Amino acid sequence: MTRDLGAAGTDGGPLPEAGGPPDAGPRKAGAGKGGGAKPGGAANVFSLFDNEEAILDRTEVMLTQLAAVADGVKVLAEAYRRGYREQRRLVRLSDRMQADLQKANKRLGEQQRDLQSLNEALSGEIETSARLEAELRRLADTDPLTGALARRRFLEVCARDWPRRPGQAACLLMLDLDRFKLVNDNHGHAAGDAALVAFVAACRSALRSLDAVGRLGGEEFAVLLVETGPGDGAAVAERIRAAVAARPVATDSGPIGITVSIGLAATGPGESLEAAMRRADAALYAAKNGGRNRVEPALPAPAEPAPTEPAP
Repeated sequence: MTRDLGAAGTDGGPLPEAGGPPDAGPRKAGAGKGGGAKPGGAANVFSLFDNEEAILDRTEVMLTQLAAVADGVKVLAEAYRRGYREQRRLVRLSDRMQADLQKANKRLGEQQRDLQSLNEALSGEIETSARLEAELRRLADTDPLTGALARRRFLEVCARDWPRRPGQAACLLMLDLDRFKLVNDNHGHAAGDAALVAFVAACRSALRSLDAVGRLGGEEFAVLLVETGPGDGAAVAERIRAAVAARPVATDSGPIGITVSIGLAATGPGESLEAAMRRADAALYAAKNGGRNRVEPALPAPAEPAPTEPAP
């Protein structure tokens, strides 16, 4: 029996399909998209688009994944944008705060300088006020012409230093320039003022720093001798009288002599200042009536009444 060359090859196998590559052999069993011959099919059909379909499928998956990544990137970009905007807002806010702080520090510095100037001005005002107060006190406490204590201040000093305990001694002098009216009438008031100034200077030359001399009015003066008994008080009063008589007063019309009469009262046991002043004033009048230019001791202070025994 002869073979049909149109139906099979020399090896008895089937001839290749018309139009196929001459060196192509038969497809292996299971090759193709279906993985094997379909039931009832004569042979597998080769497709050129199997790889493209797979690539397209993978491409779809990748695009889906890329879309998800893109969405995440968008979320991150939006978050970054919000953070960037918030950061810029905070930076601008910080810049404004820094500018406000600098302005506040500048105002504070100006206020501190103003406060320092005010404090310096206030300190100057306080110092000026203190000086004025001291000057007013000095003017109120002293006689502006002679520098002796004013009447009010002299009485305050006497009230402060007058003996209050038994055994304490003090003397009170009342002094009056002799015929002072004639000095004013014959030589003028300027000469009278010069006489008063010279008189107080003579008194101070005979007194201690703890003693007090005051002008009671016109040509009337008083001296408080603290811790001084009657004998020492009389010696001080005599020194004052002699110093006044020995110092002529220079005037425009030439030097003039002045004298003083003095009444001396030594404090008595328990005697008040007012009582001692009355006794010293009475002694002064006695010195005037006795010829002037002299020291007259006051009458002794009346004895204290003896304590009475309580009635049984």
